[in-house]
Amino acid sequence: MNITSRYSDIPEVVIDESKIPLAVRHLLQLAREWSISDDLELENFIAAASPEKQREFYEAFLPHFDALAQWNRESKGLIPQPDELVLFDIAANAAATVGSAT
Repeated sequence: MNITSRYSDIPEVVIDESKIPLAVRHLLQLAREWSISDDLELENFIAAASPEKQREFYEAFLPHFDALAQWNRESKGLIPQPDELVLFDIAANAAATVGSAT
């Protein structure tokens, strides 16, 4: 499957791991994989993922939704939003989408 809307694949996007809060840094690889901004592509990616992969992704993000929301609040005034935050916001949205379908 060719995903064209994966945020981390955009050439201008630079992800600096040191800018990611330590509490969620371990989720970086999942965030890169699931940061699909196009709704149809995300829907197709979810449909192609095994139920186990979907569950593992959702369960990895679930305990960190509050920390991600806090990071978002702390970064509210930053313009432009840091690429790292955008990456995790898109991935958290994907996790919420997966979670709502289960």
